Amino acid sequence: MGSQRERPFTINQLIQASRNGIGIVLVKNFQGLNYCQGVMVSNYSEIAVFHTSGNTPLAPLPPKLKEAGVYSLWLEWCAPTNPNPNDTLTYVLEMEEPRSRFGFKPKYNGENLSCIIRHLQRNTAYKFRIFACNLEGRSNPSREVKYSTRPVKPRYPKKPYVVGEIQAHQVKIGWDSPRDNGGMHISSYSLEVSENSDGANLWKTIYNGTLQEFLYDGLQPGTTYKLRVFCTSPVGQSQPSDVLKIQTPTLPPASCRSLPLNSKTKCKDINLGNQSINRNLETVMRGKKAKGRRNDRKEYPGTEKKCTLGSTSMKCGTVPAQHPPSQCGTPVLTCKGPTCVVVSWEIPKCNGAEITAYRLQWGQDEDSMHLIYTGPCMQYEVKGLIPATTYFCRVQAVNIVGVGMFGGTGKVTTPGTVPAKVPMLQEVEDKVPAELSSCCIAIQWEEPDCHGSPITGYNIEYGDKKILTIDRVTEYVLKNLQPNTTYRIRIQAINHYGLSPFSPSIRSKTKPILPEPPQIDCVVQGHQSLRLTWGNASRKKSRANFISYNLLMEDRSGRFSVIYHGPDLTHKVQKLSEYTQYKFKIQACNEAGEGPQSDVYTFTTTKTPPGALKAPKLHPLNSNICEIKWDSLEPIKGDPIVYSLQVFTGKKVEQIYKGPNTTFSFSNYLANSKYHFKVCAGRQYENSNGMQEVWGPYSSSSLLSTYKLQSGCSKGSGGKRRSKHNSKDKKHKNEKSNQY
Repeated sequence: MGSQRERPFTINQLIQASRNGIGIVLVKNFQGLNYCQGVMVSNYSEIAVFHTSGNTPLAPLPPKLKEAGVYSLWLEWCAPTNPNPNDTLTYVLEMEEPRSRFGFKPKYNGENLSCIIRHLQRNTAYKFRIFACNLEGRSNPSREVKYSTRPVKPRYPKKPYVVGEIQAHQVKIGWDSPRDNGGMHISSYSLEVSENSDGANLWKTIYNGTLQEFLYDGLQPGTTYKLRVFCTSPVGQSQPSDVLKIQTPTLPPASCRSLPLNSKTKCKDINLGNQSINRNLETVMRGKKAKGRRNDRKEYPGTEKKCTLGSTSMKCGTVPAQHPPSQCGTPVLTCKGPTCVVVSWEIPKCNGAEITAYRLQWGQDEDSMHLIYTGPCMQYEVKGLIPATTYFCRVQAVNIVGVGMFGGTGKVTTPGTVPAKVPMLQEVEDKVPAELSSCCIAIQWEEPDCHGSPITGYNIEYGDKKILTIDRVTEYVLKNLQPNTTYRIRIQAINHYGLSPFSPSIRSKTKPILPEPPQIDCVVQGHQSLRLTWGNASRKKSRANFISYNLLMEDRSGRFSVIYHGPDLTHKVQKLSEYTQYKFKIQACNEAGEGPQSDVYTFTTTKTPPGALKAPKLHPLNSNICEIKWDSLEPIKGDPIVYSLQVFTGKKVEQIYKGPNTTFSFSNYLANSKYHFKVCAGRQYENSNGMQEVWGPYSSSSLLSTYKLQSGCSKGSGGKRRSKHNSKDKKHKNEKSNQY
């Protein structure tokens, strides 16, 4: 035999991801006698089927913003050109949060061309990119784009307050920034006023600008005013603040005037106790003696005046004037602890009207203190302060006339102490690889306020009150934990003063150990399907030990893809080709993730069996011989067809013929008996184990009756004459009957 050589040949211009059948024919040129030339052409070889591979999709265009919300973004995108038209494209949308150390993370995976990303932060920019995927893999990412959520209107400011004292014709009004600016800077403030006249509630704007104080002048004495403030950002204007009501004081009474003399005055001598007084007019004016130090004495315009003319005296009839209290002194501040300060002050001069209350302003900024106390007491205890923090305060007195000037500003710094409680502690799942999730837990926290001394480390309590001390970090991975176990975790900070209180505890559970893959068995092999089983059917299915499975099958390109995912222990693989090897893998999954994949299992489908034949036909030749005939079948893909003929006599089934023929002569049958004949076709093929056969279903049966009640041969199902014994065999609906 000559040696055979491989002859490579490249076929071009094929379609991607397509099925192609290739057959080979041998063509031989020869030269005969007399130099005659000819061509010999062989038959085609068996058709070999090959599949071309596909390509991954092109990188899609970046997603576009369809609508931006305060806490959401609605994105949409276009499908790229799919190189494999029979495949369905899916998309993976990834997002990167600002100031995130974790990069892009997937937010959507599906076939839709739009997606709404929710639970975002307002007025914040996010980066996006998108991938397209098909069966061949994932495309390159699109160009990164950045979209921002919308801000909102600012919240209304706090109620405005009075700076200094309220005067008869002017007052200074101050206000604080709102607690929430809506995500945008405050561009201006608007101060409105409403005079309490005739019950009207008409507001007019008296100031619009960026300052947070305004001197409102041109007021009327003894008049009530209502004031409120708005703030405005580029998004819009806030709601108005709470209303501040003020009343300007009335003006003091006019100065006392000298009373006129009602009669003429005569000069004469008056004798008093042998003493003589010159005969001239003596007028003595005495002011009412003032209390206190000499330099504090003062005569107000309404003080009592006594006029003396000789022996005659008179009074002006006026009363003392009232004024707002004098300026308070600087308050005295005493620390009772890291979070508590006692503020005390002295009584100022009341200026003719009793002091009814004191107002205490407090704050961390000397220029923006706020009111924390109003009342008659001479001291106030401020609690809930931050340790190692400087505070400022000042006091003013109030009487029925008005408000006095603020006194000097007091200053105090609270002492340092142990750190504050850790404000936030949470588990970070993506910090632990899947293979370590059964024995590790990653946690993350916010560093608390140090309260005057730098934080040096942390204590982590977990498990059975086990304490782990670590350095000054804000994330840590707990290791060597038990699988599938819940741990109660809390943390405290450490500084020079000691240990902070423990944070609120969190509960975190380690994942179970990744399950090992089960063994696959093929329990039913068909020509178009394979029934596969795996695992232990008697295992208990509980939520705590729930296991699902991924069954993978090798595709035309040699890659394994998932064809079943679920908790069942069996699966029927259908739409297969006959007598073909298929390769499978399996992996078990639990809440910890996907376990390792198994080794490759190979199972082969069977040959396609021949179809069912019609019932055989019976032709009695004489009194002891009956010829049986049946339809023939063509060879299946070159495999020859054989037939099996069976007879059933009521007691046993016997094969009376097996071979390629389609007729058989049955003889030596008994009188007064019934014989049922049925036939099936078989397909013969040869493999490494030798000659094999696969059989199709048996046909319906034909009846041969040898009872002598009637002569002749007839077909029981279609003939006009029937044996009375045949009427008892109604269950054989498809049966053909012959009597002989």
